[in-house]
Amino acid sequence: MNMFSDKQVKTLFIILAAILVCMIGIVQIIAYNNAVSHTSQLLLHDYKAAGYLILEHPELSYDIQKAFTSQKTPAHLQAGKTLLETVGYHNGVKLVFMTDLYRLYQENSLVLLILSLVSSLLLLFFVWWYLQKQDDKLNQFTNDILKIMNGEYTLRLNDQQGGSLSKLASAVNLVTSSLYTHIESEKQSKVVLKDNLMNISHQLKTPISALSMYNEIVQGENESNEVIRDFLQKSENELERMRMLTASLLKLARLDAGVIELKRVNQNLDEIITDVGQSFKARLDREHKALDFSSETQVIYPCDREWLFEALSNLVKNAAEHTEAGDTIQVTLEQTPLFIRIIVKDNGHGIHPEDLPFVFQRFYRSKYSQSTQGTGIGLTLTKAVIEMHGGLIDVESIPGSGTSFSIRLPILQNCKTEFIQA
Repeated sequence: MNMFSDKQVKTLFIILAAILVCMIGIVQIIAYNNAVSHTSQLLLHDYKAAGYLILEHPELSYDIQKAFTSQKTPAHLQAGKTLLETVGYHNGVKLVFMTDLYRLYQENSLVLLILSLVSSLLLLFFVWWYLQKQDDKLNQFTNDILKIMNGEYTLRLNDQQGGSLSKLASAVNLVTSSLYTHIESEKQSKVVLKDNLMNISHQLKTPISALSMYNEIVQGENESNEVIRDFLQKSENELERMRMLTASLLKLARLDAGVIELKRVNQNLDEIITDVGQSFKARLDREHKALDFSSETQVIYPCDREWLFEALSNLVKNAAEHTEAGDTIQVTLEQTPLFIRIIVKDNGHGIHPEDLPFVFQRFYRSKYSQSTQGTGIGLTLTKAVIEMHGGLIDVESIPGSGTSFSIRLPILQNCKTEFIQA
């Protein structure tokens, strides 16, 4: 059988078989000794009966001897049974009244009880020993697998005793080796991809910058021509939009490729949100819109400042693009025992109910939206950044009444959030 390829299983079965063989031998010896003891007790009983008769009736000496040595018939059995049953001597008599037999029973029962207890304890001990060995091995495997999952891909499960667990260890080692090879290959691919993205970024920025420069030169040469000036202004707007789209695409590509590693250090979320507001101040003032930020506490939270700034900027930018002059964008920072909540709310156009499930999809454009602004990937980028921080983002909106984006960042046990009273 396959299970006997495991040395511990084989050892356990050999020990159990040896214990059972010893038990069988001991039981046979006890059975033989019981027969000898029973014979002795039977002879003692006959001696006593014969002695009683000979002392009471000496003249029946010959008949008494004949009664114990001659062949008995069923008639003798029935006659003796009828005689003795009249004084209560029958099969129903309690063993305790049979003094000699009762003593023999007590001796044998004690020996068998001790034998049973010793045998059971031995069996239980060796079964426990085997199960403990298996449990220790499984615990070691579990710890090693957890270490592998935590990044120790060069670690291997060690089990050379054969059996099912050894096959399991070999299979895990094979998977780990394959995983390690795949991870190393992915690391190399990410390095190549990162270099390619940097090259693409450089190649894209150069012609866009050149076009912007040419656009400015032409604007300076044709200040008196209203049509050309209007055309150049539109061209500049499209170039700016192209710059934003290119930058957003490259950021999203880097996130998709997994080449981004967050640098999470304690940051003041109030300061990040305030800086986001400052970066949009000129635009909001020009468009006669307001941004209102409120927070009961200053929150110190472990995050990547650059990427969280990017995510919040996209939400404020989205709100600015879907509000009119005189509207207000409200940013609120809240704290609960489980998470930090950042709410970006506006009283603008709102989102149609059919569009809500798709607002975080890249390049999604609503058929109900009249706005031509935006790149269609800002919210996608924001969702990716928030999820990289272990958080969630959702949206609520009523057409004509505004939109509310809610970010929830978990308070990690190993990165405790501090709250400083304002």
